[in-house]
Amino acid sequence: MRRNYHSSNRPAKFDPLDSINVKHTHIGVWDLYEELQPSSNYLQQWSSSLRNSYYELITSLPYVWRMLKDIGRIRSCWSLLSLYLVIEISHSLLPAIQLWFSGQLLSIVETALEERRVDKHLLVKVATGRLLCSVIKRLLMISHRRVEEPLNKRIKQHYTIHYFRTVARLDLPTFEDAAVQRQLEQALPRTSRSSIAWDTVVVISNAGTTALLLASEFMVLLSVLTNQRDGFLLAFVSFIHSFMQWLTRTNFIIWAATTKDPDYTRTEGLKQAVTGVDHRKEIVAGNMWRYLLAQYTFGIQRVADRAGDFFEVLGSRRTSTQLSPMNILRDAFQELPQVIFTLRAVQYPASVPVTLASLNLITQTANSFTITLLSLFDDSGSVLEKLASVRKLYQITELPNKISDGKLPYPENHRSLELGMSIEFRNVSFKYPDTDIYALSNVSFKIEKGQLCVIVGANGSGKSTILKLIARLYDVTEGQILIDGINIKSLRLDGLRRAISVLFQDYTHFPLSIRDNIGLGDPEHADDDEKIQEAARLGGAAEFISRLPEDFDTYLERPVQDYYSNLPEGTTTLFGRPVDYTNIRNIAGMETTVSKSLSGGQMQRIALSRTFMRSLVSEPPVGLLLFDEPSASLDPTAEHDLFERLRQLRGNKTMVFSSHRFGNLTRHADIILYINDSVVVEEGTHSQLLERNGEYARIWRLQAQAFL
Repeated sequence: MRRNYHSSNRPAKFDPLDSINVKHTHIGVWDLYEELQPSSNYLQQWSSSLRNSYYELITSLPYVWRMLKDIGRIRSCWSLLSLYLVIEISHSLLPAIQLWFSGQLLSIVETALEERRVDKHLLVKVATGRLLCSVIKRLLMISHRRVEEPLNKRIKQHYTIHYFRTVARLDLPTFEDAAVQRQLEQALPRTSRSSIAWDTVVVISNAGTTALLLASEFMVLLSVLTNQRDGFLLAFVSFIHSFMQWLTRTNFIIWAATTKDPDYTRTEGLKQAVTGVDHRKEIVAGNMWRYLLAQYTFGIQRVADRAGDFFEVLGSRRTSTQLSPMNILRDAFQELPQVIFTLRAVQYPASVPVTLASLNLITQTANSFTITLLSLFDDSGSVLEKLASVRKLYQITELPNKISDGKLPYPENHRSLELGMSIEFRNVSFKYPDTDIYALSNVSFKIEKGQLCVIVGANGSGKSTILKLIARLYDVTEGQILIDGINIKSLRLDGLRRAISVLFQDYTHFPLSIRDNIGLGDPEHADDDEKIQEAARLGGAAEFISRLPEDFDTYLERPVQDYYSNLPEGTTTLFGRPVDYTNIRNIAGMETTVSKSLSGGQMQRIALSRTFMRSLVSEPPVGLLLFDEPSASLDPTAEHDLFERLRQLRGNKTMVFSSHRFGNLTRHADIILYINDSVVVEEGTHSQLLERNGEYARIWRLQAQAFL
């Protein structure tokens, strides 16, 4: 349901800097801007689902116990959780106590009509008790919010690190598995504003306290209805009326929100980098996950209680306005009409039938009973679902990687990497998961230490696959790969990947700053600004980075959205970024990406800079450089400059290039592998392959004609 708001007083556009018409509020890490005249529609919907499965309950309970033990190890959580439960139980008993006081007021009226006397002492006690219950209810609501917020945030932060660690450690074939992706999504949906652990605590607590509330209200209401004529009929009518009022609420507001907090923005970027499929190869091949985990943990600790999804922290600003004299008086005055009605009935018993008081009491209590009953139904419908979610949350920590780790440390002597690494393929065949087509078929070759190897062939011939197998992103289907004469499966993955620097053809950019994108090439030295700037220079990116408004701190893709409502169409920009009206659906998120404004060559230079960052490492050294189509988006001049810098960087390292273009690179190669249709067709130096006058020579001459 969508409604348009029209007013002659409404400004032509929404301007967050308009202090007259727009209110600015800081809530956590967010800046909220609200138009003073509300105008957009908000539909609150209730839903519930029942998963009544005995098996789910039995299998989930051990994981729930494990969750409770983990929560107990979080700072101050047990004390906060105990206080939270005391507040919940106290709050659930208040309605029944209020109902009992109402019944006592009704009894006073009946006694006055029948016996013409009033127990004034009892009347004062009952009236005072009703007013006191109202004040206590308000205090409990405020206390509940103040205890719930830090408890929720601490539990959520604990489990975001739990999820981050679980996902970051997965290797490429495991992470790409569709079943694993579904399991990860079920364990922690990426749109969750809270955490499964906290939601489970809330659901179980609500179910218990709601059942307690329902039982206490039922006992008191039954005692009231039993002595009233047509009481059960009135209760039934009130039940139907309350059920019909259990509908939607509509508010009207125009607003927009953004965050300028650098720590929160960076932690969100780190989380998206780890959970996104696009970056998995580089995280695994670059041994980045420990650094990413450390940086994420550090960022979470810096943000502390200020962190949170926008909608999660939005409600926190209401807490400060709830404990005010006006609100307490308002709640107290809400109870006064019944007290006044009782006093009038005592003063004029003949003119006010007791049935009117009965009607008021029964209607009020039946409404409360109905809401409680519906709440219990909702809670019971989600308890089993939440318990199952806790089980899935912990089961993802048990996911085994498909690439098993070796036992032999590599290398035995780091100094040996200065002379490069030898690579040998022995009858290697490989099929990607979920396909029957061979990407490589019975491939054999050997690259000696310190050699420059160029793998050439058409797109899709298997060049990139060879590099992925060398980095052990996948394991061979058949055959063996030897590194320095040792089966690659026997080598420790950490050491192997630390000794290799890879630039993939389908390189990605992390949703982090340019500084982080380059620094992740060497996670152990990612905070070294001098090395980052040198890597950018070698990668050819330093010049255009210096022209960007935020230099190395520019985010290629901003990981945190700006939120806004259905804005006036005159609003073309917000927070310095354009508004995309095609994405507006009452509440929308506005994304900004600098990468769209950079050329393909500039983006590739940033990726190259990350590779140079890795290659500049002195301890431990890199012995093998793998480049997959490193100049695909570069012009001829930039390509020539790149190869010159790479040859200078190489030293005695082993270097492997894949390319579909023949040129100066192949002239300098120690060995060329020409691959076609997943098979190595020809092997040799440039001059040897030209002398053979085979397929390599034919394509070389064909490409050379373009320059004649």
